[in-house]
Amino acid sequence: MIDPLAIEYPERVTASLDAICGYVHLPALSKHIHEVVLAFALYQGLFLLGPFFGSFVSSYKTLNERTRLNFDIHIVSQVQCILILALAFPAFFDPDLQDDHIFAYSPYGGLVYAFAVGYFAWDSYISIKYIKWFGPGFALHGVASLSVFLLSFRPFLMYYGPIFLYFELSTPFLNVHWFAGHLPTGTISETVQLVNGIILLVTFFSARLVCGFYAIGRLTFDAWAVLDKMPFWLPSVVLTSNLSLNCLNVYWFTKMIKAVQRRLNSVKAGTTVPDLLTEEEDVKGHKME
Repeated sequence: MIDPLAIEYPERVTASLDAICGYVHLPALSKHIHEVVLAFALYQGLFLLGPFFGSFVSSYKTLNERTRLNFDIHIVSQVQCILILALAFPAFFDPDLQDDHIFAYSPYGGLVYAFAVGYFAWDSYISIKYIKWFGPGFALHGVASLSVFLLSFRPFLMYYGPIFLYFELSTPFLNVHWFAGHLPTGTISETVQLVNGIILLVTFFSARLVCGFYAIGRLTFDAWAVLDKMPFWLPSVVLTSNLSLNCLNVYWFTKMIKAVQRRLNSVKAGTTVPDLLTEEEDVKGHKME
């Protein structure tokens, strides 16, 4: 499939990019540098517009600095997850990626990964800039995710890109929950919040756990068949990273189930509906991607 955002760089720029990307063993990246930059600029621009979006919420100015920061981050996260889901869907049917599950490259697949890399570059930047609130663990998470997605430009595992990116299917509902918990009471009804919570559980379980562990198993099988054609560390890094993420998702899912049970009990009892996630977990919510 073609890349609709592909451009022709000047000859000297192309030669320089090819040389640099080739030197770091990411030759396919040279064709998509502008898309990485575009994605980063898009997400940073949305982040800087956070106060503008917040101006439509009466309580925005009364929030403390950390919560306003999280509001702005969740705006970016909501746009990013919807955009990357829309971009990744056609890649499921990309014939260029069907022939070789491990080493295939396609211009459109490069576009999808470029936007993913642009987001995780932005995520790493934000996590490091505000490390006093997010802690070093999330900075490392952002950098690790960025590194893994960059590996696709060797090229490597572009076929699996849309599968792993569809873990984002639960993220819109996670963000809706966060906004519901921080907008003025009554802005989003308790019924909508409850339905959103149930959909969050279903999408999280199906996309991140069921499909997640299935994808790891399938990837292991495909990689094993061509293990002699690549350095052993390459599949090891990707498999270890994704397995670790899946184990973390299991932990988060158990916490979500308990939180939804509390909410159901509160609704039945007619008492105040507690947040689906605690404030501490809300801070981490945008990282569950």
